[in-house]
Amino acid sequence: MEGGQRGSELFQARDQDTRARNSQTKYIQSTVANVEKHFGDLCNLFAACTRKTARLRDKSDLLVKAVREYADAETPHLKYGLSSFADHFALIQDYRHAEVERLEAKVVKPLKKYGSITKLKREDLRIATDAIKRETKQLVQVEKLRLRNPSDRQIVTQAENELHRVSMDATRVSRQLEETIDDFQQDKIKDLKKIFGDFITIEMSFHAKALEVYSNVYQHVQNIDEESDMEVRYFEVLMELSCIQELYCGQHLPHNPLDSLETL
Repeated sequence: MEGGQRGSELFQARDQDTRARNSQTKYIQSTVANVEKHFGDLCNLFAACTRKTARLRDKSDLLVKAVREYADAETPHLKYGLSSFADHFALIQDYRHAEVERLEAKVVKPLKKYGSITKLKREDLRIATDAIKRETKQLVQVEKLRLRNPSDRQIVTQAENELHRVSMDATRVSRQLEETIDDFQQDKIKDLKKIFGDFITIEMSFHAKALEVYSNVYQHVQNIDEESDMEVRYFEVLMELSCIQELYCGQHLPHNPLDSLETL
């Protein structure tokens, strides 16, 4: 009777330990799943933003080409202003290209690596879960043997020894999992802090440089002298008319037959 009571108390204590480890494993599983989902979403969206920035760079390069082509067909002051805009805008695209490369290296890539990290943590969770399942199964088995064959101490003792072994294994695996998850959580916070810090720095750097270039080219565009260009255009028209007049003046007019009748 006394041995049965001790066995029951042992069963309750180990059952509580198993439940605690099981709860801990479920919490860790939820944590890993949460990181896997949200880091995946962040990675996809940051990558999409980076691709859009790259497409904006490519379209802007086409705009630079179009402005330069148009500038070649315009009057001197307008040509200078448009060419200056094209040169400065091209410089901004160089900055944008650097922005894209830095975003891919310092934001998208670090987020993407968490796909592999969470897979490893899921494998750790699977090992821990399997160990807890073996412990739970053996715990139930011991209790059944104790109830069915209370007098057969050899069988019960063997089952208890096996329970002790699987319990130690479950305890060891759970402790290792807890330590790795603590490291995982700490690394996650550090990585997020760095990733978002790098993103902000990259964007600030690009916009600061772009603002400086836009400020410079704004003055070039505003300095376009439309009156001087209109004078140039006016003189060009006059020169064209003068050339036409000279062309016609240099030609002989056709002979009129009526002129010869007047001499008769």
